[in-house]
Amino acid sequence: MSKPLSVSASHLNQHFSSVARVLAHALPVPVTVEVDRDTTPVVAALAGNECERIERNRGAGRTVAVAPMRELRDDLWVWLGYREEWERGERETLRFRTVSLTVHFGLKADRFKPQMFRLEWSGWADWTRGSLSFQGGNAGHPHWQFDALESLADDGSAERADMLRELLRNDTEDTVREFAPQLPESDVRDLVSRQALSRIHFPSAAAWWNEPPRDSHAHSPGRSADVRSWIERSLSYLAGELARL
Repeated sequence: MSKPLSVSASHLNQHFSSVARVLAHALPVPVTVEVDRDTTPVVAALAGNECERIERNRGAGRTVAVAPMRELRDDLWVWLGYREEWERGERETLRFRTVSLTVHFGLKADRFKPQMFRLEWSGWADWTRGSLSFQGGNAGHPHWQFDALESLADDGSAERADMLRELLRNDTEDTVREFAPQLPESDVRDLVSRQALSRIHFPSAAAWWNEPPRDSHAHSPGRSADVRSWIERSLSYLAGELARL
């Protein structure tokens, strides 16, 4: 069975200093890590003069700082958000809860920066108010989640999709059809854009080719160094993949 990663307060301070160096090395602008120790859990996030504050799609801490990561074209930039949480444990220790890297696209000095996807690693922690577990039941950890459909859906698409689903349901109930109705492309776009794709956890460390018990897709960091390595290597991989755009 997994066990939570616990560290002392002084060790956590050193960890965040190391994470700050990792992030500063990966980004083209000066950044640091700002830690809010007055919250429960303790929260770390990006900070720096080049960062801009935006609204995340969902989750705790929805107003967040993001830093420019890579220029694409037509003044469009890739923006990076970082958030790490540690909950208070016994005897003044802190236990790892979760870390995430969020990728947005947007213009500088523009608050609208659509959230494209996330890399998240939630550990073995108290997610159910009293018992230790992995977040999301049988979800993979670490994992990717994709938010672009939700981010780019226009304000009226949800209502149109609901109306269309109701019409299709009534049509199916009242009429026997050999073929499905051919819908206008705009209607199909509305239906697709309202699917909750962002709720799906796509595991990034699933060794399903192995026999049990070495085939797990849920892993918890054993050391704070594991968290830092995950951040560093994830950013390195992202940089290579974003270069394809």
